[in-house]
Amino acid sequence: MSFTSEVREELCDLKIEKSLARAEFAGFLKFKGMLEIGKDTHFELSVKNVCAARRVKNLLRMMEEKSVNVFYHEEKKLKRGRIFLFRIKVKDATNFMKELHLNTLGEVQKDLFEDPTVFGAFLRGAFISSGSVVDPARHHHLELYHNKVEILKKIMEKLEEFFGIFGHIAHVKYGYRFYIKNGEMIEEFLNFIGAVKSAKKVHNIMMESRIRSDVTRSLNFIEANSKRSGSAALKHIRAIIEVDKELGLDSLEPQLREIARARLENPELSLRELGNLFTPPLSKSMVHRRLKKILDISEKRRVKK
Repeated sequence: MSFTSEVREELCDLKIEKSLARAEFAGFLKFKGMLEIGKDTHFELSVKNVCAARRVKNLLRMMEEKSVNVFYHEEKKLKRGRIFLFRIKVKDATNFMKELHLNTLGEVQKDLFEDPTVFGAFLRGAFISSGSVVDPARHHHLELYHNKVEILKKIMEKLEEFFGIFGHIAHVKYGYRFYIKNGEMIEEFLNFIGAVKSAKKVHNIMMESRIRSDVTRSLNFIEANSKRSGSAALKHIRAIIEVDKELGLDSLEPQLREIARARLENPELSLRELGNLFTPPLSKSMVHRRLKKILDISEKRRVKK
């Protein structure tokens, strides 16, 4: 099952609140519906899977709409699978649309966007009918498709205003798509429309990815630091050997002689670890200064030659 299907299943299984049923149905109707005016005035709404069809049926039941017929057929040529078509007969189309926060032109009314809870219900219907989201383990991408750009612009504006969720709109074949690329914003969007479990999955995958990235960075840092330490240790040992050959370690003052012997005996240790061998322990800077003096002595001998 795709991640989009997982999200839809979760949304379709949510309990329907009667006060939000019409707002959610408006999302379905706006993105996948149409008004037919003829002998009988009716609305038609098509959805592509059993989950969405079940949700629409339950919404209409909650709205107490009784004059509903459901048809389905297989779209074999386009490989779209089973298509469910709802035909809802209404006595007063204008009043029916008003209750859905739509005007006679099918435009969404301002009041639907004023209450975040109502807006969230509308987006839930929109996503189930016309949304998709990529598996967060692959990359981050969520989108809504519509053949007209105006509704997507309004959604983009309100998501930014309410939650700081930023998206983009692109013109594609036969319409437009509003999309979000940021993982945290996709998580926020899914929480907003009620897909809490799916949002948690996105969150957990992002956390795992960050942990892996942090571990990789730490390992790279440790490896690079070890290479630097190893290079410095090699310089120290070469200088100590040169001084010992030319002057003898006994010629060094006691503090330098002790650190020189400790370094020769422990070439793998860092400066801090080397300092911990002494009683009392030497700080990293103290070890560095003493070894630097030996480097300077070796360099001066080399210059004189």
